[in-house]
Amino acid sequence: MRRLSFLTAIGLCLLLYGNADPAEVEPQSIDLSLEETVQTALLKNLGLRLRKEDVVSAEGAALAAEGAFDVQLSGEVGAGAKDEAPVTAIEGSEEKTAAFNAGVEKRFTPGTEMGLNWNNGNLDTDSDIYFFDPVYSTDLTLDVRQPLLRGFGKETQLADLNSAKTQLEASSYLVDSDAADLAAEVKQAYWELVFAHQNLEVLELSLTLAQQLRDETAARIEAGKLADIDLYQPESEVAQREQDLITGEREIGFAEDNLKLLLNSEDWLIPFNPVDLPVTQPVYPEIRKVYEKAMANRPDLQAASLQVKALQYQLDKAENDRKPALDLLGSLGFGARAEDYSSALDDSVSDSDTRWQLALTFSRPLDNSLAEGQYRQALAAHNKSKTSLELLKLQITRTVRVTVRDVELALKAIEATRKTSIATRKRLEAEQIKFEAGRSTTLDVLIAQQDYARALSTENRSKVVYAQTLAELDRIQGTITIP
Repeated sequence: MRRLSFLTAIGLCLLLYGNADPAEVEPQSIDLSLEETVQTALLKNLGLRLRKEDVVSAEGAALAAEGAFDVQLSGEVGAGAKDEAPVTAIEGSEEKTAAFNAGVEKRFTPGTEMGLNWNNGNLDTDSDIYFFDPVYSTDLTLDVRQPLLRGFGKETQLADLNSAKTQLEASSYLVDSDAADLAAEVKQAYWELVFAHQNLEVLELSLTLAQQLRDETAARIEAGKLADIDLYQPESEVAQREQDLITGEREIGFAEDNLKLLLNSEDWLIPFNPVDLPVTQPVYPEIRKVYEKAMANRPDLQAASLQVKALQYQLDKAENDRKPALDLLGSLGFGARAEDYSSALDDSVSDSDTRWQLALTFSRPLDNSLAEGQYRQALAAHNKSKTSLELLKLQITRTVRVTVRDVELALKAIEATRKTSIATRKRLEAEQIKFEAGRSTTLDVLIAQQDYARALSTENRSKVVYAQTLAELDRIQGTITIP
C-alpha cells in the first residue's frame, strides 16, 4: 500500500510538470553577451543610480540659488478695535481700525533691492484731535537699497548661483565618470566569469585524462604488465582533481555573484552563461595619444576643474564679505487721506501728499571675525581643490603609463602562453606514447597532464587579462566601448 502511494505521488508530479506552462518554467541559465551586460549595468546599477541623485540634488541647489532674485509678493488684511478709558484729554475712548496692504520686492544682479508697497487703512475714533472722522488713507511707496561696498556688483550677487550651476555641471561629469568606471568594472567581472567557465573546462579535461590513465593502468595491471601498487598514484590523482573541480565550480559562483551585484540582478538563483570570448586582436596604443585623450575627455578631470571654478566663486564672495557695509537708501511715496476711501484714492492722484528720503548707512563689526573666518575656510577649500586637481593629473599620467605598458605585456603573454600550451601538449602526447610502450611511468604522465592543464589555464588567463587591460584602457580615457 505504501509502495502504491509513492508511485501515485510520483505519477502526479510528472503529470503536473508535464502540463505546466512552458513560459512559467524558469530557464536553466541566462545567456549573456558583453554588450548586454554593460548596458544592463549602466541602467540598473545602484551605485550609478545614487550618483544620478547627486545631480538631482545639485539641480535643486542651483534652483534654490536662483531664489535670491525671485519676485517676493506680500499682503496683509486686518482689523482691530479698542475700548478703554483715556489717560489724556485728547485721546478717545473708542477706536476701530482696518488695514489692507500689498507689496512686491525684488533683488537685481547689481545688488539693488527695490520694493513697492501699497498701504490702505481707516481709523474710526471718538477723539477730537482729527479734523474728520473716520479717516481713510492710501499711499504708494517705492524703497530702494543699493550696496556700494559689501554685496556690490554682479559677480558678487551671482556668486552663489554661478557656483551652484558649476557644481551641477560637475555632478553631471561625475555621473559620466562613474559610468566609465562601472563599464570597465563590469567588463572585468564578465571576463572573470568567462575565465571561471574556461578554467572549469580545463579542470574537467584534466580529470578526464586522469581517469583515462587510471583505466589504462588498471588494464595493464590486469594484463600483468604492472604491479597492483601502480594503481594508487592515478587513483589518488583522480580524487585530487575531483576536489579541484569542486573548487572551480565555487569560483564560477563567486564570479557570478560579483557580476550580479554590479548588474543589480533579480536572477540570483539562475546561472549566467557568458557567450562572448576575450578579443585577442592586437591593439598598440600610443602613450602620447592616450595621455592627450585622457586629459581631454576624462569626466572626473572635467569635474575637478569645475570644482575649482565653483570654489573660486565662493572665494570671491567671501573676500567681498570682508568689506564694510555701505548702502545708499532711497524712498519715494505719495498718497492721501480723506473722509471716505474713494476720496482718498482721488486725492492721491489729483492732490497727493508726497514724501521722499535719501540716506547713506555704514556698518562693520569691530573684529569682523565671522567674515575673516569664512574667507579662510573658502581659501582653504579652493586651495585644496586645486591640489586635488593636480594630484588627479599626476595619477592619470601614471595610470596611462602603467596601462599602456600592461597592454603591450599582455600581448606578449598571450603569445608566450600559447607556445607553452603547445609544447606541454606535445610533451603529454610523447609521455603517453612512452607509457603505452612501457618506457614511462604513471607519475610522468600525471605530471605531464598537470603541466598541460596548467598551461591551458595560463593561456586562458592571459587572454582574459588582455581583455581586462583593454577595458582599463577605455576607462582611463573616459570612454565606454564594447568590442
